[in-house]
Amino acid sequence: MNFKLNISQAAPTEGVATLTFDFPGEKINKLDSGALMELKAHLKALAKNEEIKLLVFRSAKKAMFIAGADINEIKDLVDEEQTYQTIRSGQLIIDAIANLPFPTLAVINGACLGGGCELALACTYRIATDNPKVIIGLPEISLGIIPGFGGCVRLPKLIGLQGALQLILSGKPVAPKKALRLKLVDHLYNNALEEKSVADFIERLANDSFFAKGLIKRHLKSSKKITQQLLEDYRLGQQLVFKKARMDLLKKTKGHYPAPLQALETIAKTINLKTQQALEVEARAVSKLAVSEISKNLIQLFFTSEALKKETGVSDAGIRAQPVNQAAVLGAGVMGGGIAWLLSKNDIPVRLKDIEWDAVSKGYQTAALYYWQMKKIRKIKDNQIRVKMNHLAGTVNYNGFKHIDLVVEAVVENMDVKKAVLAEAEAHLPDHAILASNTSSLSITEMAADLKRPENAIGMHFFNPVNRMPLVEIIPGEKTSAQTITTLVQLAKKSGKTPIVVANCAGFLVNRILITFLNEAALILEEGGVVTEIDKAIEKFGLPMGPFVLADEVGIDIGFHVAKILEQAYGERMQVAGLFTQIFQEEKLLGKKAGVGFYQHKAKKMSYNEDLDKIIQTYRFAHGITATTFNSEEVVDRCILIMVNEAAKCLQEKVVKNPAYLDMAMIMGTGFPAFRGGLMKYADNRGISKICDRLNELTDLYGERFRPAQLLVEKAKNKEKFYP
Repeated sequence: MNFKLNISQAAPTEGVATLTFDFPGEKINKLDSGALMELKAHLKALAKNEEIKLLVFRSAKKAMFIAGADINEIKDLVDEEQTYQTIRSGQLIIDAIANLPFPTLAVINGACLGGGCELALACTYRIATDNPKVIIGLPEISLGIIPGFGGCVRLPKLIGLQGALQLILSGKPVAPKKALRLKLVDHLYNNALEEKSVADFIERLANDSFFAKGLIKRHLKSSKKITQQLLEDYRLGQQLVFKKARMDLLKKTKGHYPAPLQALETIAKTINLKTQQALEVEARAVSKLAVSEISKNLIQLFFTSEALKKETGVSDAGIRAQPVNQAAVLGAGVMGGGIAWLLSKNDIPVRLKDIEWDAVSKGYQTAALYYWQMKKIRKIKDNQIRVKMNHLAGTVNYNGFKHIDLVVEAVVENMDVKKAVLAEAEAHLPDHAILASNTSSLSITEMAADLKRPENAIGMHFFNPVNRMPLVEIIPGEKTSAQTITTLVQLAKKSGKTPIVVANCAGFLVNRILITFLNEAALILEEGGVVTEIDKAIEKFGLPMGPFVLADEVGIDIGFHVAKILEQAYGERMQVAGLFTQIFQEEKLLGKKAGVGFYQHKAKKMSYNEDLDKIIQTYRFAHGITATTFNSEEVVDRCILIMVNEAAKCLQEKVVKNPAYLDMAMIMGTGFPAFRGGLMKYADNRGISKICDRLNELTDLYGERFRPAQLLVEKAKNKEKFYP
C-alpha cells in the first residue's frame, strides 16, 4: 500500500481529507505504475464523497515529497505506441486531481520533482517548507524526455510562459524561496514548526473563503507587468518568446539534444489549447522521445551517477574515512590555487605553500578569481567570500604542518621533483596525514617508493579548471591503504566532485584515452588534414571543442609532456606525432596561455594561426608526405575509434571498475558528448562487430595502433555488449 487516507470528522478541519504517500521499502516516493493505479482508485472514491471540502496531499517521508516517476519503467519503454498509452494513463490520473469537485492542496515537505511536481501543479494550492535544501522542478530534460504528466501544459498557465520555459528547458530545480517568487507555490511554512504551520494553513484554507480566493488571485493575468502580458498573453508576443528561446537552445545544444527543442515545440503548440487537447499533444511528444536512443543513453548516465554517489572506493564496507579537518597544498600555481580554493569553499582550513611569496600570491589570485566568478552568478555574497578566504593561509615553510590531515601536492609534473617534495613534506607531518599527488600521469607507486608511510600516499587528480571540472581521479598506489582511498573518495564527494577510483598506470584513465585522440588528430594533420576542418568534424560529432582547440586550451606543452610519458609506457602505438613534436619543441608554440598555438588568441577572440601553414608544408616536404584529403567521417572514425579501442584495453586491464564508470569519467573529464552515452555506450549503439570491422580497416591503412583490443574481439564474437 502506497497511500493512507484520513478524513477528519472534527472541527475546525471537518471534511478535510489527507492522502499520505509512503512508497514502501524506499527512502523516496515515486509514481510507478502501481502507485498511480492506487492513486486512481482513491481519487475515484473521493470524487463521490460529498462531505469532503478539501483534499491534502502529504508525504510520510522525511524531506521528500515525490521524486518523480519510476525511471526504471521509463528505461524499459521501447514501443512508441505502448509508451503513448502509458503516458496517457498517467496523465488522466493526474488530471483527475484537477477535476475533483473540491479544492486540493499539495504540502511539499521535500524534493518535489518530475511527476511529483506535476501532481502538485494539478492541485489548486501548493505550500512548501522554507528549508533551502529542498528542490522543486521538472528535470525531465536531463533524461532526454519532457514533462509528460501535464507539466508542459499547466506550468506556463500557472507561472507564465517565460518562467515556465526557464524551468522546463533548463531542467534545473529551484529552492522554495524562488518557487514562491515564481508563484510556483503559494506559501512557505516554517520547517522547524512544520506540523503546527501546516495545520494552521489547512485550517485557514478550509474555513476562510476570502483567504482561499486571495491565493488564486495571485495567478491572475492582471498581476503580470505590461511587458510580460504583451509577450505571454498575445500570439505575436508568444511567437517572439519562442523564437528567442529556440535560438538560445540551438546555440547551447547545437541541436544534439532533441528534448529541449521538443519541449519548446510542445509548449508552443499547446499554450492556447484547452487542457485535454494540450495533454494529447504532450503525450505524443514525450512518447517519441522516451523510446529514443538519446533518452536511453541519458537515463543510463543517471543510473551511473546514482551508483557513483554510493561508491566508497573500497570493497570492505567496514572501512571508515578518517576526518580531514586541516589541509595543505604544495605548489601555488593555477592547479594548486584551484585546489586550495575548493578546500576553503568547503570550510577546510588550508595552508598554501610554495617556495616564494610571489608564487603564493598567484595561488591566492586564483582562489579569489574563482570566488569572484561565483559572486558574478550570485552563488556567493561578499561576506561569505571573506569568511572562505580566511580559511587560506599562505606560507613558504612547513610551520603548522604537524596538525595537517591531508597534503595535496601540485608541483611540476616531474617524478624526481615530486618525490623530493613529498619526502620533504612527510617529515613535517603527523603519522596519520595523507599525502596526495595531483599528478596527471606519473606512477603513484614509484612516487611513494621512498616514503616512510607509503600506505598514506595516493593520487588525487583534479582536472583544470578546478572550479568547473567535476571529475577527480583517485589513484591508489601498490601500498595505499583502504582507509586512505575511502577518505579521499568521501572528501571529493563532500567537495561536490565526482570521484572515480582508477588503477595506477601511465596516464591513469582519462588522459591515457584522451592522448590517443589528440595524437591521432595530429597524425591526420601531418597526412593532409586541415586544423579547422578536423576541429569542425569533431565538434559536429558532439564534443565541446575539437582536438586543436583543446590542445590550445590545455597547453601544447602539457599535452606534449603527457604524450611523451605515455609513449615511454606504451611504445609504438602511442608514438607522439612528429608534427606535434615539431610544433612544440621547434616552434615553441604553447597555446592559449601564450596567445598563440594552433590558433591565435586575442582577448576573447580566436582565429586560425595561418603561420602554421608554412610549418606544416615544410614538415610534409621534409618527410616525403603527399597531402591526402579527409572527409569528416574519416576524421571522426580515426579520432573516436582510437579512443574506443584504448578504452577497451583499459577495461581489459581493470584500470576502472566497469564500462559505466569509464563512460562517466570521459564525459566529465573530457566533455565526451553525454547524448552519446559515453565511449562504450557509443560502441554498443554503433555495434561492436561493426567497430571491430572498421578498426581492422584502419589497421590496414594506418598501422597496428588500430588493431582491435582483445575485449572488443571477444564481445563481437560472442555478440555481447558493454551494457547487457
